[in-house]
Amino acid sequence: MADYDFPADLLDAQRAYWVADARVQEVTDALPSSQEVLEGAMTDEQHTELAEARNARLAALEALNRHPWWGTVDDPYKARIALQTAARV
Repeated sequence: MADYDFPADLLDAQRAYWVADARVQEVTDALPSSQEVLEGAMTDEQHTELAEARNARLAALEALNRHPWWGTVDDPYKARIALQTAARV
């Protein structure tokens, strides 16, 4: 795998996405069961909290994917794998 010199803000963007994604998982884990949701057991507050978490995750993903650094690499797939590895350190 090629070595990459990742900008600090790109590493931060990857980490921010993971945090946002974990928040969505946390919110969904706290929701009633799927059957209960179908029966109307999800509150307005839970709907709002889930929408906000999903919107934050989408914004983090857009910031990550739209970073101009991606235009400088020949193989974005390999670069993304390397970024994820580097961001975990």
